[in-house]
Amino acid sequence: MIIERVRARMANAKAKGKRIGRVKKRNSVLIRSLLEAKLSYREIARIAKCSRGSVHAELVAYKKEKEVAEKLKLTEFQDSLKSDKKDQPIDELQKMNLPEETVRKVEQQLEFAAKEKVANIQGQYYETYD
Repeated sequence: MIIERVRARMANAKAKGKRIGRVKKRNSVLIRSLLEAKLSYREIARIAKCSRGSVHAELVAYKKEKEVAEKLKLTEFQDSLKSDKKDQPIDELQKMNLPEETVRKVEQQLEFAAKEKVANIQGQYYETYD
């Protein structure tokens, strides 16, 4: 019964816009810029005057935000590809009675261009942090 009352009060406070929990004190912008500079956790913690755990927590949050942004870009790109269905160059080439070899070359070029766009959106390298 106590648990129910506590949860109800917390939900009520949250609905009213009150902050629940501790206020984050770490400097996220500084930590993220130092992470991008590929400094170690210890160096970042010393510069930002926080714990190594805070540095790691910021890294996890940063990766999550990056992943969400990449997924959004990818879905937007996929939606743009779906909307461009009316312009099918392969079908047009086949209607023009061109040789199969030419059609295959164009198809390979289009496929390569699409893979390149996806690679640019997703990133072509892996980031490692110590």
